[in-house]
Amino acid sequence: MANTPLADRWLSLVRVCALMNQRIERTLSDEFDLCVSAYEIMEVLWAEPEWIRPGEVASRTSRSQPQVSRLVTQMVQAGYVDRKPSPGDGRGSQIRLTPEGREVFQRAAATVDGDLKQLTHERPEARAWLS
Repeated sequence: MANTPLADRWLSLVRVCALMNQRIERTLSDEFDLCVSAYEIMEVLWAEPEWIRPGEVASRTSRSQPQVSRLVTQMVQAGYVDRKPSPGDGRGSQIRLTPEGREVFQRAAATVDGDLKQLTHERPEARAWLS
């Protein structure tokens, strides 16, 4: 049986998303030493004015709790995220972006936006999904 129109649209979306992720992953790595997963975590932290638990970050992203924990450790070491113990919970922690992390995220977000705009000019299927 051949694909249905709905399945064809789904495959088109899968391919466009893979193309976008590959391009953005390369750009973030080359220019900011970040991966898409770290960028996604930073986006959640950017929008959060207060300290937040890593588990809450995981629930707001497409990343698992272990992935968030591993990436947060790397971002703490890079100086992009602050971490402190959660009040009343000796095992838990809270995190937030540092001023340096906010600056890097802001520049990375502008770069991602530029990549996406370029992709919409180059690829009609990307333009169809993003417009």
